[in-house]
Amino acid sequence: MVRNEILDVLHANIGQHLRITFTDGIVQSVEIDSVDDEGFLHGGPEGGNPQAFWTRFENIALIEPEISG
Repeated sequence: MVRNEILDVLHANIGQHLRITFTDGIVQSVEIDSVDDEGFLHGGPEGGNPQAFWTRFENIALIEPEISG
């Protein structure tokens, strides 16, 4: 994904859960908290650490809707 696509998806989904594939291959479902010019703040993975994390856009390979089972 390119930067503008990532920004559009994140802005449209603040407060929602998304499935994020990071450039290191890790895939997590996270809640999007806020977005700034260089990255975004999000919660830890579902059922994991309740801490908040900030991630640079460059570390995102793919963003998908969370599929609830």
